[in-house]
Amino acid sequence: MKRFIALLFAAAAITTSCVAATYSTEATITQQKDKGSYLVDVRVLLLVEQVGQLAEHLVARPRIESAPGVPASLYQGPQPSQPNYQKEENVSVDVSWPEAGKGGFAVCSVTVKIGNKVVSKSKFKMEIDGK
Repeated sequence: MKRFIALLFAAAAITTSCVAATYSTEATITQQKDKGSYLVDVRVLLLVEQVGQLAEHLVARPRIESAPGVPASLYQGPQPSQPNYQKEENVSVDVSWPEAGKGGFAVCSVTVKIGNKVVSKSKFKMEIDGK
């Protein structure tokens, strides 16, 4: 049976123009016993107010699949050499979890930057049963 855990967290940050921007980060970890791996699915949304209502704009949707005990990282967004790098969001996801059959903690960190400036950082830690 698949083990399914979902976490939702939001982070607020200040952008370079001194206007408050709010980012919502959702992360889902699914243990895929039939494949012997974990799947991490992340959604980063920019929350903006439009005509008195809250609207969500998808910034990134990175997915990482890795074996137990093997840390993984993923970057999504423009590269520093691209002209839009200083104006657009880029997202880094770092995950780690215990080795197969061992208990411990899974850790997921999500960092949102505009250029080199961090505008949102979220981290969660979740206990994994070794069974």
